[in-house]
Amino acid sequence: MKKLILVVVGAAMLAGCGQKDDNSLKMITEATFPPYEFLRGQEIAGIDVEICRAVAQKLNRPFKAETVDFDFVIPAVISGKAHLAAAGITVTEDRKKNVDFSIPYVKTGIVVIYKKSNPFTGKDQLKGKKIGVQSGTTSETFVLEQLLQEPERTKSPAEAVAALKSGRVDFVIADIDPAKNCVKGEAELALSDFITSEEYAVAIRKGQPELLKAIDETITELKASGQLDQWIRQFTEESDKLKGE
Repeated sequence: MKKLILVVVGAAMLAGCGQKDDNSLKMITEATFPPYEFLRGQEIAGIDVEICRAVAQKLNRPFKAETVDFDFVIPAVISGKAHLAAAGITVTEDRKKNVDFSIPYVKTGIVVIYKKSNPFTGKDQLKGKKIGVQSGTTSETFVLEQLLQEPERTKSPAEAVAALKSGRVDFVIADIDPAKNCVKGEAELALSDFITSEEYAVAIRKGQPELLKAIDETITELKASGQLDQWIRQFTEESDKLKGE
């Protein structure tokens, strides 16, 4: 099993995911996906974190967040080791078989990252090429199901882009927001238009209608008040600055 990295949001230390000695609402994420989640020193920050923190506030419960590899995010809520999963998780029919999703909070999609010296002209150009993706994402699914080939899997979009720059892959497919962050300041790289349309939502273990209701109400309120848009601007700006450091 890959090493689990533990980061606590709040004053109390989290001794282990799934511990039952407090009433904390625990979020599981993968903190290499700015602006939705990223590390600010030892703290997990980002849009998804604030959405889940707002759910905890609605329920009047302390909030804690933890980061693991993306492959382990949904299994953590299925097993009950965390209450909420939010990591730029795209709603798919396959995932709906295993978890319940909140109402979507962002409409997005995946794009191709390419070298300007090797311009991307269309999906057919991807067939038979080495395509870098983050493992466990819809980018991986796209390569497997649409291109009918095996991708070059990495732990993060940034790792995939590093492989592109070094020539180990021909193209990278990633969600638009981390893709934008990865190419910022990279004069030799560019992004395609969307090649899919997707929606992000919060995932929870099945059979928890009251928790799902609280999440949906929170997202609706955050959208109506303009707070969600404010967080999107705030954390996009912050993650852009971190990229430039």
